[in-house]
Amino acid sequence: MSTPGDDRAQKEARNAAMRETVDQLLDKFNQQTAQLREAQRAASELTAELSSPDGLVKVTIDAQGTLADLTLAPTTFDRTRPEALARTIRDLVRRGMLQVKQQQAELFRPLTADLPDLSEFIEGAPSLAGLMPEIPDFLDPEPEPAQDPESRSILRPASPPPPPAPNPVARRPRPTTDDDEMPETWMTRGDR
Repeated sequence: MSTPGDDRAQKEARNAAMRETVDQLLDKFNQQTAQLREAQRAASELTAELSSPDGLVKVTIDAQGTLADLTLAPTTFDRTRPEALARTIRDLVRRGMLQVKQQQAELFRPLTADLPDLSEFIEGAPSLAGLMPEIPDFLDPEPEPAQDPESRSILRPASPPPPPAPNPVARRPRPTTDDDEMPETWMTRGDR
């Protein structure tokens, strides 16, 4: 048989153990929050710089995945056609965007690897593991199918101009009457 003092000691021991567990969880939460802030700061500063194999084009992609800088060598227009230059720029920008996304994914991967599941803390709670999407590996895009270089252009093909708008038909002003009655016309005859 347990005495009231024994019950109280057991409850205090359980409370102390629970406080320690909560303190550990709060410490881990604060640590992960600090790591998340640092990862977000680092992710906002990421860039990708790529150059074409011939060295004629250099692009810089910022953390948002947009083109931050484009540099063309002075001899670019002497050594390449506009269509090839456009394809090169587009390819470098696409690869740079994927590179920035991959760098961001690598920054956040350690933060999501050891996340505890709700069922680990609360007995009988549902698992939330399936709700967290996995961070994908960003692969290089598949190359576009080869096309005749002469058929590609950096400009859209010229479309014929739209047909001119028809001239507005001049309408005679409607006669006004001082009466509030509608004038009698073939449309109103017989309605009275």
